[in-house]
Amino acid sequence: MSAEHAHSHGAGHISPVSLYVTIFLALMVLTAVTVGAAYVDLGIFNFSVAMLIASFKASLVIWYFMHVKYQSHLTKLTVATGLFFLAILLGMMLIDYTSKDLVPRLVPAQTDPMGEIRRPTH
Repeated sequence: MSAEHAHSHGAGHISPVSLYVTIFLALMVLTAVTVGAAYVDLGIFNFSVAMLIASFKASLVIWYFMHVKYQSHLTKLTVATGLFFLAILLGMMLIDYTSKDLVPRLVPAQTDPMGEIRRPTH
């Protein structure tokens, strides 16, 4: 059976074990960087740095452990589309989260036309 014929019937790409060990070590180093970054006060950039490192780690997992690197363009497009819509949903969630006031506001007292405070009647 030729290599092209075997590939067309589902036989996937075989990566060397050294590649998986290298990716695993890279993930461990990035995990240590994430922990180290948690102890550094970067102000408003703490979240951005953590998300950047997490995104890089996720891309390594998707690209190599899920074998997307060796798949067709349609598979890559499907993964990219899913990530695009995930980014949209996370962006909308962050916009909603950051737009909320974290300190509850007091309801202003209502006054009548004479300037006296009205108490709510139940």
